[in-house]
Amino acid sequence: MSLGTARQVKTLDDLLTEADFITCHVPEIPETKGMIGQKQFEKMKKGSYLINASRGTVVDIPALIDAMRSGKVAGAALDVYPNEPAGNGDYFNNDLNSFAADLRSLKNLIITPHIGGSTEEAQKAIGVEVAQALVRYANEGSTLGAVNLPEVVLRSLTMDEPDHARVIYIHKNIPGVLRKVNEIIGDHNVDKQMTDSRGDVAYLMADISNVDAATIKDLYTRLESLPSRIMTRVLY
Repeated sequence: MSLGTARQVKTLDDLLTEADFITCHVPEIPETKGMIGQKQFEKMKKGSYLINASRGTVVDIPALIDAMRSGKVAGAALDVYPNEPAGNGDYFNNDLNSFAADLRSLKNLIITPHIGGSTEEAQKAIGVEVAQALVRYANEGSTLGAVNLPEVVLRSLTMDEPDHARVIYIHKNIPGVLRKVNEIIGDHNVDKQMTDSRGDVAYLMADISNVDAATIKDLYTRLESLPSRIMTRVLY
């Protein structure tokens, strides 16, 4: 869907011949290395601008220097480089990148450190996010945002539901497991249930009502006895 007057073009070459400003936002993979080089600069409009905020190997910087010196590219902004200073005390010079002096001599160029997510605000936000994710997993069994488990989440149990329990069963992702699990929890009133899998691991979460301590112990014992079990938790 177009945004305003923006429209999609079929190829990068089509984009280069029409765009006044070109910004790069791609990962560093073999296909993107040198994605913007001499051939691409030759296709760009005279007087166009380039912003690279992706990875340092995406743009051929010596080719960018030539394009800016010739006037083909009117200006550029970079915050990523093939080799980046490791800390505040390190210099951006030819010892780091052979083109550094030539790059710094250009007019109408903005070069800034690649701080990525390393601002004080970002680091604080990341710490809060990680802590919240751990608390949600410990208290609710939620794996939303996990990279090493299937993502499963259910509405939180509340203090108004004192006779409820949440069964969490992490198991091998093999046929027939859900049938055996549901035979165990199916004898009770299952209010909510969700399951998902990722590779060889599956994650099941189910909320059961009208349970007491003896029921919870029985559910746990029976689920633990299944050969498919990786881990069993019951929250109540």
